[in-house]
Amino acid sequence: MSTINIGLVGAGTVGGGVIRVLDKRLGYFKSELDLDLKLSRVVDKDLERFTRLPAGGAVCSSDVNDILNDESISVVVELVGGTGFARAFVLDALKRGKHVVTANKALIAQHGPEIFEAAAVNNVSLYFEASVGGGIPVIKSIRESLVGNDIFSVRTIINGTCNYILSRMTAQGLPFADVLKQAQEKGYAEADPALDIEGGDTGHKAAILASLVSGSYVSYGNFPVEGITHISKDDIEFAKELGYTIKLLGIIKKNNGGLDVRVHPAMLPAGHILASVSDVYNAVLLEGDAVGQILLYGRGAGELPTASAVVSDIIDVVRNITGNSPVRVPMDYYRSGKQINMIPVEKIESRYYLRFTVSDNPGVLASIANHLGSEGISIASVMQKEKSGGSGVPVIFITHNASEKGIQNALGKIEKEKYARAATQLIRIEE
Repeated sequence: MSTINIGLVGAGTVGGGVIRVLDKRLGYFKSELDLDLKLSRVVDKDLERFTRLPAGGAVCSSDVNDILNDESISVVVELVGGTGFARAFVLDALKRGKHVVTANKALIAQHGPEIFEAAAVNNVSLYFEASVGGGIPVIKSIRESLVGNDIFSVRTIINGTCNYILSRMTAQGLPFADVLKQAQEKGYAEADPALDIEGGDTGHKAAILASLVSGSYVSYGNFPVEGITHISKDDIEFAKELGYTIKLLGIIKKNNGGLDVRVHPAMLPAGHILASVSDVYNAVLLEGDAVGQILLYGRGAGELPTASAVVSDIIDVVRNITGNSPVRVPMDYYRSGKQINMIPVEKIESRYYLRFTVSDNPGVLASIANHLGSEGISIASVMQKEKSGGSGVPVIFITHNASEKGIQNALGKIEKEKYARAATQLIRIEE
């Protein structure tokens, strides 16, 4: 049994977690799994970090070339993040014949074809379980456990920051800004939370999942992404009154030979299985033709949950090496030329929550209903609240199933009416 040497770049939160897990489990891997692994080198710009980590006999330095130039290292772990340095480093490692494990969702979502093609050319593998869902084994489930299924629907809560904010707004009745501040104080949100609250983080993960379930490359930026910054505490309260919970969802559906991919807040019936996913937890609800529905649930981020996924990938790669099968689970479909027909958002159909802010005058409700009716939109229920300050009153319409195009056409007409006092709040309803 020959030793497999590992080089790790990035000893921050997740990298530190990987070092701790390896320190605890290397003996088990050798004695019980017959896998002789060694953390050979660790690289990080902040050399002070090494004094707080059980790096063992690993050589610690600040120069990535120490790993790239070390021919004895066959597995490289990239935990730096971003798409600048990380992209160049991963491509260099692959070209040198090193297998790569990464947690970098942006890298896979934005540069997946280039990365996987480089791996294929050099007969090495790239594993990325930790890029989606933290410690939840969603990627392995899709690539391996559910390979006998046509997975035709994925609905997922995959951003802990947004889920924490919406959960606290629901439980405490607080406005968005106050709960965002709480999340930052608890370390659940970054000082600059834009990537999370504007939907980008969920979008990166949705792009990866969409590529996996469709068998084609779905690029980030090729589908609509909407965040939660416009969700008010009033919307949260109205949703509760109507029997719904608001969540930020990544939605992937196969439909009429195309793929419907989108990220946006959605209203879920209070009894929906995803409605109970609260705080920083993540969940992925998959539906396949053979297995039916499966829910994967757990911590979607954090030092040790994400480290768990990284170490799982390391073990997979090492097993591939020792079994002389370096690309046991190929990613052939992740190529730029292998595209799928994407369904434009205006062609989707859904039920809708529409909150209008209008002047309190006779005939307003009738006018709104007429505009909706002119686009073939049927109304399921209407709720009007008394004026409580401000320049208008809220009127809430819940529609039956309607087309996005029809809804947008109707809103364009309604918002031109003299009684309209603000832009309409639109939230799609996911049953």
